[in-house]
Amino acid sequence: MTRVQIPVWSDRWMMGDRFGTVVKTTIAKAGKGTDNTDALIEIAHVMLDKSGKTIRVRLEDCEVLS
Repeated sequence: MTRVQIPVWSDRWMMGDRFGTVVKTTIAKAGKGTDNTDALIEIAHVMLDKSGKTIRVRLEDCEVLS
């Protein structure tokens, strides 16, 4: 399980619920890329420490904790 800090632009981060554990990752279509093919992004399902809620955020926006 990977520990992460969720992106600072999220409402949960603003409420102080900043850290959690990645419980699952999925791939989603992000629309058409520059070469007219489907662009894919990796979505992280993060269970937050403070509230216990699971939220979905782009994995590349998360900061991995050591």
